[in-house]
Amino acid sequence: MSELSLTDVSYCINTNVIVEKVSLSVVPGDWLCIAGSNGSGKSSVLKLMAGLVVPTQGTITFGGQALHDWPDKNQHISILSQSSSVSASMTVLELVQLGRYPYLSSWCIRLSRADQDQVDYAIDFVGLNDLRDRSLHTLSGGERQRAFLALSLAQNASILLLDEPTNHLDIVSQNHILKLLKKLVQTGKIVVSVLHDLNCIARYSSHLALMRNGRLLCSGRTENVFQSQVLTEAFGLSIHVRELEGRRLVLY
Repeated sequence: MSELSLTDVSYCINTNVIVEKVSLSVVPGDWLCIAGSNGSGKSSVLKLMAGLVVPTQGTITFGGQALHDWPDKNQHISILSQSSSVSASMTVLELVQLGRYPYLSSWCIRLSRADQDQVDYAIDFVGLNDLRDRSLHTLSGGERQRAFLALSLAQNASILLLDEPTNHLDIVSQNHILKLLKKLVQTGKIVVSVLHDLNCIARYSSHLALMRNGRLLCSGRTENVFQSQVLTEAFGLSIHVRELEGRRLVLY
């Protein structure tokens, strides 16, 4: 089983402690949401999981092997950050094709038929077939975000790490993105996302990790963690969890 695990992981920049002794694990079919106030260390945990930064202390393993020892981890782990930037003139198709580059050898820069099939599947999955030849600058915010999600899908990674994937989107586009991610989880992918909307977290995630001041305050199955007292402690704000028609909602 391709479990991704952090054990007592800390990350410091000079003398500043960004993440302190965090232990988390995810397995196929999990959707872990990381939540907390700004500056709590959420995005840094994602970067650690992606291998973009090296922990100052502790261990990160993938499939029982140290993450930094995986020679092809870019084929297994995909990260979609808030600051994903490419040429605005690039088409949807050209963007999604970038997802296959971790599989190309140094002497071959052409996509194979199998590569292109994966690209076509990714574009179709996010519902952008009709826009595949459109430039990114002509897309709406929701369409653009779906295009970047298709890029991650084309990579065919088993773990998708997403930093605020619904940021700046209207509620229709948010709902579309979250439903697509739910479908991916149901296929056995691991999704780890930073989300701010607590009601969306309650509706979609299977697991929840609450961060505060760089430390893991509480983690576990969402239904167990999503409680008024611990949410109030995590955000420093009076939060009340209520049930409406079988769904948990927050009031604050």
